[in-house]
Amino acid sequence: MPIEFVAHLAGVDDEYCLVAGVSERDDGTGRTLLFQAGHEPPDEQDAELGMDTHCVVTENQATAYGCVRELTIDGDRMQVIIASDALADLGLDDAEIRVQLAVDAQSVEILREYLGRILTYGRPDAQPAVLRL
Repeated sequence: MPIEFVAHLAGVDDEYCLVAGVSERDDGTGRTLLFQAGHEPPDEQDAELGMDTHCVVTENQATAYGCVRELTIDGDRMQVIIASDALADLGLDDAEIRVQLAVDAQSVEILREYLGRILTYGRPDAQPAVLRL
């Protein structure tokens, strides 16, 4: 059964790395998904560590790299499909995540922009097969 939640907070940051995220509650708590990528192209050490792509972080600080297979935003709905081999790392029990974006239109537009940059970061074989923003 898909994981579903309503995000009352969507935000981005680019101070140390590119970050885009959604959270269930206005204070950043509850169910949370953060998507991250570096500012600079990945280097040899990043590639050796498997960190030469985007990463996803959940509310429990569980992290997986290159795991987004599909991400679509259609109006105020976001759907994410996570690679099945990353579910245990992320502490998730289903690969499909559906998020109702209960935020203003400007926040959704900025989220789209950052997600486009984050999910196309690094090696092409780890980028989502479907990315509709």
